[in-house]
Amino acid sequence: MLNLIAAIRRKPGMTQHAFLHYLQHVHGSLAAENPLHVRRYVQNHVFDASFGSEEDPTHLTDFGRDSVTELHFENMEALAATMAAPYTREVIGPDGAHFNDMPSALALLARPSVLMPPPAPEDEGQVKVLHFLHMSEGLDLDSFTERWQTAHEKVLASDEPQAAALRGYVQHRQVSGAEKALRHFGGRDKHVYEGVAALYYDSPDEALTHFPSYERSLREHSAETDGFYDPSRSFVLYSREVTIFQRP
Repeated sequence: MLNLIAAIRRKPGMTQHAFLHYLQHVHGSLAAENPLHVRRYVQNHVFDASFGSEEDPTHLTDFGRDSVTELHFENMEALAATMAAPYTREVIGPDGAHFNDMPSALALLARPSVLMPPPAPEDEGQVKVLHFLHMSEGLDLDSFTERWQTAHEKVLASDEPQAAALRGYVQHRQVSGAEKALRHFGGRDKHVYEGVAALYYDSPDEALTHFPSYERSLREHSAETDGFYDPSRSFVLYSREVTIFQRP
């Protein structure tokens, strides 16, 4: 399974309410009318965010985001066929200009690795935290992924509250080969993040209380191996997951 992830923000002059309404009910409806080869389409509506680390004297990353799109595909062939389809090029793509600040979009293709199965979305209180990680300089993707998973497992092995509060965890690990597809969202010159962690919590209070502690522990374990990610250029989005469609 492949996951095309795009972190976007609203175009200038648009309120967040208008943006989210259009994204879900207009753009989402257009996509649902003709799913093409997309297995699952999820929108993550952002309600809070953080960026960098406490030691940063200035903002080092372009952090403002209003939603994160996830398009799940069975394989690369399904992704390519969807992006090449006339409906994508003539309907879905052009509609993005109505809400998306195209130049600022961040997109990557990833393969999800489920380390803790996410809970079923039983109520509106559940929160999904998306942690976009910028790989440390001098590392390759395999080393980054190995150190990332090891650091996460060390955090969970502790008896601290941030480990007990976590209800689900998925690592989305960057893969190459979809550069043309990523341009669909804009932001061609933006850095492609090497990984996105999805962490699930029971409520906003749980997420806002425990994720910062989780991230601090992750940084501490990262430092033990000379670092696998750059906190100053990474960012965090607190969101609510909205499934537009899911096919068998």
